[in-house]
This record gives sequence, structure tokens and C-alpha cells, in this order.
Amino acid sequence: MKAFNGFPERFEFAAVPKPFLAQVLPLIDNLDELKSTLVFFKLLYQKKGFPLYVTAAEIASDGKLDASATERAMASAAARATVIELAMVLNGRATALYFLNDERNRDAVRRIVDGTLTIENLSPAPAAEIPPPPELPDIFSLYEQNIGLLTPIIADELKEALKLYPEAWIKDAIKEAASLNKHSWRYISKILDNWVAGGRNDGTYFGDTQKSPDKYVKGKYGKFVQR
Repeated sequence: MKAFNGFPERFEFAAVPKPFLAQVLPLIDNLDELKSTLVFFKLLYQKKGFPLYVTAAEIASDGKLDASATERAMASAAARATVIELAMVLNGRATALYFLNDERNRDAVRRIVDGTLTIENLSPAPAAEIPPPPELPDIFSLYEQNIGLLTPIIADELKEALKLYPEAWIKDAIKEAASLNKHSWRYISKILDNWVAGGRNDGTYFGDTQKSPDKYVKGKYGKFVQR
């Protein structure tokens, strides 16, 4: 692995939206998507005018990825709703533009598609449309709304917990922790631990844990339910 030589005495910063760091970054598990998205932010920060967009060719060139890898990576970013991908025609040739997925740009893309906003030398490709943005999974949104910042470490903990517990249990544990003003994943994990070991207040158990709760205390996920 080639080592980094360190930052020079003077260098420029590129803006990265805080919601990306808090909500999107923890969910990205593809290196090309991450690299391409960061290149997109870097290039967008250098743009002027309105609407601001970055082309697929610009991302491929700056990110040092081939065109097909960039296309796949940005398709993932668009599916994740980090960016809005708009198919356009430039001098008779198809190209893709990428916009930051915020309210102002969603409105701009609608106007481009319906022809009320034009970009010089570019026209919408046939059947161009804005894909509906997928919602952030409930479990992550609920944590941020009730407990605190969704860091990459917390996101990984939630993903692992989803493999062990019913999603409804995790949601209820988050709500219970918030109602008690306990804003930490450790406290939520302890609530789940107690429910697995002794059942919930309503008398329900997870699967057959009433017969053998140790099933969920041992093995791969034991760290979540230590007694």
C-alpha cells in the first residue's frame, strides 16, 4: 500500500454536506460509489452559476475511474438519492448530469425536464424524469430523531442489531430510551438485552427465548446481549 506523504503547508478544502456524513456515509458499502460521490462534491464546490451540476465525464476524469465504473457508481449514488441523475443530449450525444439532491435542485430538474429552464447546448433526453428519492430506512431515521447523530459506528451497530432482533423491538427500545432521556446506543442495547433475557413487560418473548434465552446470548451476536 502506498503511504500518504501528509498534507502540505497550504491546501484547499472541499465542502461535504453534513447530512451526507451523518446519514448517507454510514450506509455506503461500495468504494467506487464513495470515491465518485466525494469527487462529485469536490467538483460541485468549484462550480459557479445556476443550476450547478457535474457531468459523468468530469467525475470519471477527476476520480481516475473508467467511464463504466463511474456510471455504475453514480447510478448507485442516484439510487441512494444523494444526487439526481438527469439524462441529457449534448450535440446529439447522450450524457448524464448530476445535481445535489436538495429542494432547489429538484425544482430546477423538474423545470429542465418540462422545458421551462434551459441549459445552453443541452436538451433533455427522451423520457427524462426525476426518480422518486428513496426514504432513509426507518431505524436510522428514528435513531437520529430521538437519540443523536448517526455515526458510522452506530450505523454498523444498528445493522448488526437488525440481524438479531425484530425491527419493532429496536424501534421500541429507541423510543423507551428517549422517553427516559437516555441518549446512547449502550442504553438501547441494554434494554434489548433485558428483553431477550426476561421477556418484555407485555409478556412477549423473542422466538423461543422463553425456553432457551441463551440461544441469543452466545455466538456471533453475544456482544449485543451480554448479561
